[in-house]
Order: sequence, then structure tokens, then C-alpha cells
Amino acid sequence: EPLNRYETDFINTAEQVMQLVRDVNHDHTGVLLDTYHMNIEEKNSANAIRHVGDRLFHFHACGCDRGTPGNDHIEWDPIVAALREVKYDGSVVIESFTTDVKVIAKAASIWRQFEPSREDIAIKGLQFLRSKFK
Repeated sequence: EPLNRYETDFINTAEQVMQLVRDVNHDHTGVLLDTYHMNIEEKNSANAIRHVGDRLFHFHACGCDRGTPGNDHIEWDPIVAALREVKYDGSVVIESFTTDVKVIAKAASIWRQFEPSREDIAIKGLQFLRSKFK
């Protein structure tokens, strides 16, 4: 999973992670892409998905602030189109954080609530993703 520059300087982009995948050169080596990190590091998230192509093994969907997908400024239609284009048929998982688990909140620099509740993230996020992936 390419992470944003504020969390690591190792692998930040789809291009960099694909170089690692090529270097490892094993059929079971794939990529996890995350809309939060792509929002920071990629010029175009849909193109990043296309670049990874059939090596996309897992996908995290969350808002640009790590909140609810769809309650943000991310352009979801091109992302959904790119996932379909590369024939991704894996899970689309909401990955979000709250201040409730202090150790994780500190590690992920979560200092405030992004949404009113964890339930809002799950329920509204799922409704949004289902509407996009019908």
C-alpha cells in the first residue's frame, strides 16, 4: 500500500509500488490502493488505478479527510470507472479512524472527529458506495 509522504518516505505512489511489485516478481504480490493516500500523492487517482491494473488486490475507500466516502471532495465517478476498467472484483473497504482508539488515533494523527459517529461512517459510507457501484 503506497502511503502518503506524511507517514513514510518509502513508497508513496502507484508508480513506486509497481516498481516494487516488478522487483519482487511473484504472482502473489499485489497492491492495496487507498483513496485517502491517493488524494494526497497522486495527480489522478483513476490513472493510478489503471497503472496498477490487474495487480490491484485490495481497495480502501474513504473520504479525503479519512472520513465517510462521498462526504468529501474526491471525484468518485472516475475512480469507479477505473476500477471497472481494470476489472477489479475485490472488496471495496471503508477505512476510517476515530479518536476512540487512542493508540491508533495518535499513530494516524487523528486529533478530531471527522464524522458525528462511527455508525455514520459505516452506514452513510455504505449507502454512498452502493450507489456508485450499482
